[in-house]
Amino acid sequence: MNLVALCDFDGTITRIDTAEWVLGKFAKGDWRQYDRQFEKGEIELEECLNKEFSLVKASEEQILEELKTVVTFRPNFKKFGEFCKENSIPLIIVSAGLDFVIKHFLQANNCLDLVTVYAAKTTFSLEGIKLTFPIMFDNSSDNFKHDMVRHYSSQNMKVMYIGDGLADYAGAKDADFAFVIEGSRLAKLCKTHRILCKSITGFQEITEAIREIEP
Repeated sequence: MNLVALCDFDGTITRIDTAEWVLGKFAKGDWRQYDRQFEKGEIELEECLNKEFSLVKASEEQILEELKTVVTFRPNFKKFGEFCKENSIPLIIVSAGLDFVIKHFLQANNCLDLVTVYAAKTTFSLEGIKLTFPIMFDNSSDNFKHDMVRHYSSQNMKVMYIGDGLADYAGAKDADFAFVIEGSRLAKLCKTHRILCKSITGFQEITEAIREIEP
């Protein structure tokens, strides 16, 4: 079986949502108004994030310094990455978070060489942080995460999606195998819409599920 694992970062690999944490700490203004607009379907994910992060005037160094004491990974992520590498399963981080934050903490946890990071490129200016998102393969996709699921599905690969939030819903819905963080917004959405998924608290559960798929 040709299998690819697409995994969200904030709130999925990490126990906290680093993007929300940065906004809560550094944003000058009501960034949550854009979250509410996104939840209502009034704006797209990419527009929501750019509006939110335009309110952040902090530097990369300031952000990483503040995050270093609050970011921890969920259990067994590194072992899951090693398992994927040993079994030739591409493990791709699909994240709407800050790319330098993602890479910094992956490196700090000795995981950067186990994954491919697929996220927006961050640039700093006097107007705040700007995110340049990857060009989508199909503009009819709900967002770039959903687009990656559709892209790999079109290549006759079985897609595993791992996530926790509203932005992950379209990807999880269209994936062949969906794993959701227990008690998360995504878990509740999947239950409401009867999307088949497995709730997890750590990554060993996913490794075990893959072994059942590919004994």
